[in-house]
Amino acid sequence: MNSLTITLPHTPRCLSPNAKAPLTQRGAQVAGFKKAAAKSRARNIAWGRTYEALNGRKMTPTHYRVIWFFKGPRLAADNCLARCKAYLDGACKALGIDDRTLDCAGIERVHDLDRAGQVEIVFERRDGE
Repeated sequence: MNSLTITLPHTPRCLSPNAKAPLTQRGAQVAGFKKAAAKSRARNIAWGRTYEALNGRKMTPTHYRVIWFFKGPRLAADNCLARCKAYLDGACKALGIDDRTLDCAGIERVHDLDRAGQVEIVFERRDGE
């Protein structure tokens, strides 16, 4: 198996590095709890979808690509990658690898009204590089 694609929903905006910061101390606490819960949910969703896609097979990828489908304004590439970090952690846990071993092969942002709100993470095994 040289390639594995998992399709996931967009992550919550609170996982973006450019998310609005609350103005009060209590607001910052609540935002912290929401962010922690969102990360946990994202990791669990990605783990489940990856485990399901593997279907009992084993794969050790060397690269990954992120494909971000959107319908509104185009999101910056670094924000797409940062928002998908929890997904990547969960998928790597299901694959049984450490995400430090993976290289990012690219980030594609696709304007597609039919698939808007979805993110695809494509894991690839590239031998000979």
